[in-house]
Amino acid sequence: MERIKGNIPVVQNIGLADRLFRFYGGGALLAWGALSLAMGNTPILATLAILLSVYPLMTTVMGWDPFYQLLGTRTCSLEGGRNQCGTLPYEMDAAIGRNPKPDRGYDYDHSLTGSHH
Repeated sequence: MERIKGNIPVVQNIGLADRLFRFYGGGALLAWGALSLAMGNTPILATLAILLSVYPLMTTVMGWDPFYQLLGTRTCSLEGGRNQCGTLPYEMDAAIGRNPKPDRGYDYDHSLTGSHH
């Protein structure tokens, strides 16, 4: 089992600032598309905006971007023993200075339990 756990990479690769940017950008696209559809203006562009909003919103929720994975990059770090690529509750606790503790046996935390110690 240890051999298997050692080969599993960090799943999240999007930092808090990147998530917030994607959330607001995707939300703006979604709102603009929905309002344009409701007003009857250019239904093709409005539908396209709604469809394009799905990608940033889904990557925000998952904390993982497949293009970042292909490029082998992330917008957060694992320095200081805290997972800057962790779940949103963990990231929020780290951002406001609560210094959440990683799960036992991990150098970083990738679960919801890290923010509730």
